[in-house]
Amino acid sequence: MRRKKLIPVSQWTEKYRIVPGDSPIPGKWKNATAPYLSGIMDASFFPSVQEIIVCAPPQTGKSECVNNCVGYAIDRMPGNVLYVYPDELTAKENCNDRIQPMINDSPRLKTYLTGYEDDASSLKIKLQHMKIYMGWATSASRLGNKPLPYAVLDEEDKYPAIANKREAAPVDLAKKRTRNFPYKRKIWRVSTPTVESGSIWKALTQEAEVVFVYWVQCPRCEVLQLMVFSQIKWPADKRDPRAVETQKLAWYECEHCQSRWNDADRNQAVKNGAWFSRSPTPRLPLLEYLQTYRPRSIGFHMRVWISPFVSMSESAAAFLWGLQDINKFKDFKNAHEAEPWKIIVKERSETALLPLRDDRPRGVVPGGNQVAALTGGIDTQDNGFYFEIRAWSWGLRKDSWQVREGFLLTFEDLARVLWEDEYFDADGNQYIVRLAVQDAMGHKTSEVYDFCRLHRGRIFPSKGERVMNQPFTYTQIEFYPGSKKPIKGGLKLIRVNTQFFKNELSNRLEIAPADPGAWRYHSETTDDWIHQMTMESIDESGFWINPTQAPNHAWDCSVLSLAAQDVLGVKFWKKIGDQGSGIRGQGPGLRRSRRIISKGLTAEDLRA
Repeated sequence: MRRKKLIPVSQWTEKYRIVPGDSPIPGKWKNATAPYLSGIMDASFFPSVQEIIVCAPPQTGKSECVNNCVGYAIDRMPGNVLYVYPDELTAKENCNDRIQPMINDSPRLKTYLTGYEDDASSLKIKLQHMKIYMGWATSASRLGNKPLPYAVLDEEDKYPAIANKREAAPVDLAKKRTRNFPYKRKIWRVSTPTVESGSIWKALTQEAEVVFVYWVQCPRCEVLQLMVFSQIKWPADKRDPRAVETQKLAWYECEHCQSRWNDADRNQAVKNGAWFSRSPTPRLPLLEYLQTYRPRSIGFHMRVWISPFVSMSESAAAFLWGLQDINKFKDFKNAHEAEPWKIIVKERSETALLPLRDDRPRGVVPGGNQVAALTGGIDTQDNGFYFEIRAWSWGLRKDSWQVREGFLLTFEDLARVLWEDEYFDADGNQYIVRLAVQDAMGHKTSEVYDFCRLHRGRIFPSKGERVMNQPFTYTQIEFYPGSKKPIKGGLKLIRVNTQFFKNELSNRLEIAPADPGAWRYHSETTDDWIHQMTMESIDESGFWINPTQAPNHAWDCSVLSLAAQDVLGVKFWKKIGDQGSGIRGQGPGLRRSRRIISKGLTAEDLRA
C-alpha cells in the first residue's frame, strides 16, 4: 500500500526498462547510449509541463523516449493512455511490436498485467489499474469518448488535416480527451517535420513557450557548441555520396579549436552535452529554465548528427544525393536536419507578364525579316495536347514571339496545326514550323512515339531530366530486332535538361518587351495562359517545382519550345539575303535546312 517514490524518469528507465531483442541495442536501457533523451524524459514530468513537442528526425530514439515515459506512468503515476498513429495498421503494429513487448519484457511492468489473454489486444491493453488505447488519425470514434490524462501523438505530420468531414483535426480531438485532467495531463507530440505548414513545425514554432536545443562539448577544447551541418566536412575532391558514406570520409570540425571529430569523438561530445533554451539570452540549462519560468508547453529540436545510430558520413552522403535529386534533398532536410521543406518562391506575377503582349493577332508572325524559324512545344495529357508555336529571331539575341497556343484533342489536329496550317507575317511571307518537341513520358508514350515516327525529322519525343551535364542529349530508342545495334535514321528520344531551360525561361520573362531577348506574346493570349506561366517556383535547393500542383501546361510548352530552338540551332543561323531561311520557298538556305531536318540530324550537324 506504500506510495511509490517519484524518481526522475531517466533513473526509473535505467532501473526497469528492458529494450526488446529486435532493437539496435537490446537489453537493459542505458542512458549513455542516447544521452539527449534523458532531458526529454525528465522534463516530461516536471509539474508545470503539460505538452511536450519533440521535432526530430528518424533514428534518434524519440519514440522509445516517449514509451519510457508511458512505462514510468504505469509504475509511478497511473492513468489511461491514448496512442494516436497516422493509420490503423501502424497503430496495431506498434501495439504488437513495441508497446506490449515493453510491458512484457520488464519484470516491473509485467506485474501490472491482469493475466487474461483478452486484456491484451492490438487495439487496447487493459492493466490492473489503467488502460492503454490505440487510435489513428482517420477514425474520429477512436479519438473520442475516452477521458484520460495521457496522450501520445506519434508522427503527427502524417495525419490528415481532419479526421473526417464532420470532425476537427486529429490533434485537436486527441487533446480534448485530456481536458478533465488539468493538473495531471501530459501530451507528447512527436514527429519528423515535413513542410512549414506541417503540424509539428507549427507546434514547435508557434505553440511551444520555449524550444530547447542540444549543445555538445568538444572532447579536445571542452567548449560547448551547437552542432551544425556546415561543420560536417569531407574531402573537397570527393563528391560521390556512395564513397563518402561507405568509406566514412566525413568528420566534424570544432568551431573553436578546429579539431576533427570522428563518430566516436562525436559520441563523446554528445555524452558530455546538455539541453539549453534558445531564449532568453543568455541561454539557460533545461532544469534551470523549467524552475524559473515553469512553462506549460515545451519543445525539443534535434538533428540526426547527434544520434549515435547515424554516422556523420551518412548525413554528408544524404546532402550529396540531394544535390542530384530534389526528392532526396527533401529527405535530407526532413530526416537529417529536422527542418521543414521550405518553398522559396521566385516571384513572377501575372501583372509583370501582361506587358509582354504586343499588337499582333493570334497566328500572325512578326514581320520585318526578324524571324528565322518557328518551333513548337507540346505537353501531352491523357485527354489531349497543350501546344505552343513560337517564332525565333536570328542569331544569339533569341528574341521570341508567341504565334499560336491552345489545346487539341487528337494527333490529327496536332499535325494540322503544326504543319498544314499556314503562318504569315505582315509582309505576306509564309513560315513553317521547323521543329517541335513533344513530351512523351507519362501519357500516351507509345502513341507519341508512333506520331513522331510518322513525322520523322519534324518532331522529337522528349523526356525531362532535372540533373544533366548539358542542355539536351539524344537517346536511340530503335534497334535491329534481337540486337543492340541502332537502326540508322531510327527514332531518337531527346532528354531535355528541364532545370537549364526553366532557368533560361524565367530569366527571359524578366526582360522588358522592348529589349533584346524578350519573351513576347500576341495580343489575344488569354489571362489563363499567362496565369499558368506563374505556377512554378524555385525552392531553397534551386530546383523548379509546382508547389500547389495547379495546371502549368503553358509553362511546360514554353520550356519544350525553347528546347526545340536550341536543338534546331537557330542561335547559330545568319540572315541569307533579304529574306530569312524561315520563310517558305526563299533561297538556298531554306532548302539546305529542310534537307538537314528531314534526315533527323543533331544540333551539331545543323551548326556544322
